[in-house]
Amino acid sequence: MRSDDGLPDLMVSGNPPEPLSADPPRRHGRVTLAVAAAAIGLALVGSFFLRQQRATDPVAPRQVSARETPAEAPSTLAWLSALVARDGTSVTVYAGTSAECGELVQPQAAVVEQDGTRVVIAVKARTGRATDCTTSGGAIPLVVSLPEPLGDRVLRDAATALPPPAYFERDLPGLSSDKRWSPHPGRWASTDDGWFQGYNGPGGSHLLAAARRTAEAGRPATVGTLTIGARKGVITGGAEGSWTLWWAAGEVTYSLRLTPVEGGTISLKQFKREMGSLNWN
Repeated sequence: MRSDDGLPDLMVSGNPPEPLSADPPRRHGRVTLAVAAAAIGLALVGSFFLRQQRATDPVAPRQVSARETPAEAPSTLAWLSALVARDGTSVTVYAGTSAECGELVQPQAAVVEQDGTRVVIAVKARTGRATDCTTSGGAIPLVVSLPEPLGDRVLRDAATALPPPAYFERDLPGLSSDKRWSPHPGRWASTDDGWFQGYNGPGGSHLLAAARRTAEAGRPATVGTLTIGARKGVITGGAEGSWTLWWAAGEVTYSLRLTPVEGGTISLKQFKREMGSLNWN
């Protein structure tokens, strides 16, 4: 229905026309939604370009925490003594730590210098806390292969430049080849007092091989003598306890102490026969 002027009549269904003021809120809402959509679009575009920029930015160095700090380098430590193999082609050096409840971490020994008169061996390790403090502080044996037999050359410690005590298997009987005696892994030691190695023997008897510098060695009164190879040894002790055979080689004094099974006895004659049966070559 049109009015006289040709324009659509506002009276469509007989209801009065809505006030003109109702249209502006709807238009405002449409504008607000459009603005919000545009803002979201800009934010997404900006985020995309920001990620692209971060991807090309140089990576900042990562801060290392105290726990991730690399372990300190091994230190060169002094070793206590050395045992030279019978053929002279290897040396076992004994090293430890004086730290309370400490132990050596990944110890290694190697020849660092040698000439016609000396062989210098260095022991390197870090010191850590021992797992069991009751067994800490003991010396650890480290085997070093020599480029050529030691011969008459002197062993020196790289940490002190001094020659620690050196003992020689050639001056001991060949117990490793005697099946009657087996080395006890828990009965060896190298201390300031010398070198020691225990063996389990026939019938539950025990043999203790020892070596120390002659100037520091002391022994009880002699009760007998015994020729062993090219040397003459002296005997101390008694049948009620144990017998010990002593002999010297250069500046070192060696000994073998035989202890019978608990509650048993060994006569002097039996002891001499046992010592004489060992391989002294």
